[in-house]
Amino acid sequence: MNAAKKIANFTVNTFFMPKTILLLILFISAQIKAQETASFLFNKGFNYIMVDKETSIKYFTESLKKDPEFSLAYYYRGLANYKIGNYQLAIADFDKALISDKNMIKCFMYKGFAHQQLNQSTKALHSFETYLESKPIPSASDHLVVAKAKAATGDVKGALSHYKLALGEMPSEENLYRLFLATYENKEYKKSLELINQVIQLNPSFYGYYIHKGKVELMIKKFDSALHNFDLSIGLNPDVADSYYLKGNTLDTLGRFDEALTYYTSAIQLNPTDGTYYSKRGNTKMTLGNKKGACLDWTIAGKLGYYADFDKIKTVCEQTTIFSK
Repeated sequence: MNAAKKIANFTVNTFFMPKTILLLILFISAQIKAQETASFLFNKGFNYIMVDKETSIKYFTESLKKDPEFSLAYYYRGLANYKIGNYQLAIADFDKALISDKNMIKCFMYKGFAHQQLNQSTKALHSFETYLESKPIPSASDHLVVAKAKAATGDVKGALSHYKLALGEMPSEENLYRLFLATYENKEYKKSLELINQVIQLNPSFYGYYIHKGKVELMIKKFDSALHNFDLSIGLNPDVADSYYLKGNTLDTLGRFDEALTYYTSAIQLNPTDGTYYSKRGNTKMTLGNKKGACLDWTIAGKLGYYADFDKIKTVCEQTTIFSK
């Protein structure tokens, strides 16, 4: 049969073919053709991203082979890589997405998160700042992210300014607390005291806020108020060693050594692995004339890795005192 007759027969057969069969053939043909497109492969990858990230990465990669400038495929492959801990690959994907489409500014945010996971604080901050600068109206959460990144690089003043911007838009307990921490680290104790009071008004039942308030009051020498706040902390949660230690430290400063000794001992009973507690109790014991007890505490502190008072072992303590215990 010649070519002309074959074509004629196919045309006739197709013409007389039932309509449903013809539509089915056309649909299958369209599906086969669709499977060859980058968009079809991308959609398969997108459908898998929540349940099987490895499979989604495979389909995104196949999609990119069809279309090497498919920015969304790079972006979502970057997200999938980030979620499974492939941070370097994620950063590379976000960079490629931005090359294909410079308006995909969310890539800068996720690049920052990936750099943070790799302990690359400076690079993380640069990515977050670029993201912030690219947004017409940054949100409170955007400022919070930049504030944390600045704090991680040691830029306390920069962190403080962004915490304030975040607070101005969304004055929540969390934002107030973060602003308090920034002001405290910046040694702005008057301002930090105002802020921790505001935090306590929002959540008066959390013991940790009273510890923070007491620490601020220690710095500005409001000792009686500090003692009161450590008592409040103990009342709300009597199992936190730091509350007892800080109260002991305050009593020590006030010259109330016997009381201080009691609270240091309570802190040690709750947390016997903190060398700071033993060292400070050793100092108090020495003040009270208990040289053997002091030397023993300093020795234990040193064994636990706290060496601030360890030199006293040589200058004060007798070797027999140490080794006989």
